Formats: sequence, structure tokens, C-alpha cells
Amino acid sequence: MTTDPGLQKDVQHLGVRFYRRGSVDLMLVPLMEEIATYTRSAGDGYYLVTLLGDPGTAYPLNLWATASLDADYLARKFRLDRRGFGYTPEELSDALNAIAHDLAREERMEE
Repeated sequence: MTTDPGLQKDVQHLGVRFYRRGSVDLMLVPLMEEIATYTRSAGDGYYLVTLLGDPGTAYPLNLWATASLDADYLARKFRLDRRGFGYTPEELSDALNAIAHDLAREERMEE
């Protein structure tokens, strides 16, 4: 319950994940269907992907969709450049592909 009548709050207990692959450090927050009122991208496979160490680099991605893991797509969505700062699109794509495989393996173990 909030003290501000105009403030809407919904608390979910989520499994936030931290990953490192090579030089890429990421945090993933699952976007559950229960919070779909706060974001258009919610449901199975959607995660808020945050590049740790790069302020302002968070974007919701469907890790089950191959197109979401494409290096060119990631470069546009995360505004990645090749000037030597942060990660290259290929590094991020490689890391997210490995994470998607790990998440798929995790789901199979729950069945």
C-alpha cells in the first residue's frame, strides 16, 4: 500500500540474473506477464537486459527470438559503437546467445 493515492505499485519477486561472458557483464530481469501494464514487452522469454558498467544501456529483449540476438539489431537498440568503449555488437550477441542457451537448459531441468 502506498501513501500517494496517484501512485500505482506492484511488487513481484523475480529471479534477477547476473552473467559474465568474456568482457561482457550483464544483468537480466525477467519481464513477467503480471507486469505487462508497465511494459509492452512482457511474458515468456522477455528480459530487461542491462549492460553493467554502461549507464543508460537497458533494453527489453525476447531471448527466445533469434532476431533479438542479431548483432546489427543489438547495435541499434543498445546504441553500441566500435570506438573501443563498451562492447562490440558481436560480443554482446555472443554473450546473449550463450545466455539464451543457458536459460533454455534451465527450463528443461524444471520440466
